[in-house]
Amino acid sequence: MQTVTVYGASDDLIEIEGDIRDEISADSDMPCKLAFSDGTVLNVVYDEDGCWRVTRIAAGTAAMQKIEAEGSDTDNYSDRVTLNGDIKWVVAGYCITKVEPTSGVAEMEARP
Repeated sequence: MQTVTVYGASDDLIEIEGDIRDEISADSDMPCKLAFSDGTVLNVVYDEDGCWRVTRIAAGTAAMQKIEAEGSDTDNYSDRVTLNGDIKWVVAGYCITKVEPTSGVAEMEARP
C-alpha cells in the first residue's frame, strides 16, 4: 500500500510527497491534471484568490483524504489530497480527453 500526498507551493509548484516524490513546475494560469496508476485523476489549479485547489475528476481504487485550504492569507493556502492504495506512477499534463456521456464522442478539454 503506497501513500502519496499532493499539494501546491508558492504560486508555481505542485508537490508530490510520500512513496512517490516529485516537484512539478506548474503554469499558474492552467489547471494541471495528475493521473495515477490506480485510475485516480486529480485537477490541480492555483485559483484567482491565491489558493491551490486539488479536486478529484476521476476516482480510482485508492482511498482519498482531502484537507481544504483555509485561505491565501494563512499558512494553509493549499488543499492537500492524500491517496492510499496501489500507486506505482503518476503522470502530469494539461489536457484530458474523455467520452461525453450525452454524445458518446470523445472531446478534449482544452487549455483555458
